[in-house]
Amino acid sequence: MSLARHMAVMRNAPLLRVLPDDALKLLAFGSEAQNLRPRDPLFEAGDAADGAVLMLGGQLRLLAPGISAPRVVGVGHLIDELALVVPTERSASAVAQTSCEVLSIPRVQMLRILEEFPDAAARMRSTLAQRSAAFLAEVGALADRLARR
Repeated sequence: MSLARHMAVMRNAPLLRVLPDDALKLLAFGSEAQNLRPRDPLFEAGDAADGAVLMLGGQLRLLAPGISAPRVVGVGHLIDELALVVPTERSASAVAQTSCEVLSIPRVQMLRILEEFPDAAARMRSTLAQRSAAFLAEVGALADRLARR
């Protein structure tokens, strides 16, 4: 898949769309594409995550610990996006459901780009803060519902 195609998929990933084209080009160039066959494992839950994984083609099955039903993700899905900015562990195991192409986006590359593009870094920080606030509100609402039972 070409650099232009990688950038096009990146533009559709909500967290990455805050980056200007020059930053996306650098990020795509510094990332590694990988092809998987059906049933090939990509990573295991709990593995150290040195960055995120962007789905370029096909479908991956994600199985998080403690959750019985796997989730299937496809083109444009950014897996473990928080790993782009902070050290973390893989949140789920990932196995190719179909033939897949994925793009491993290293944290070190993302951090360099955010240093070079401070406006994009501010937009990304805002996006992550909004998502965190929404997640905490959902957790609070769930806790309230459970407390009433």
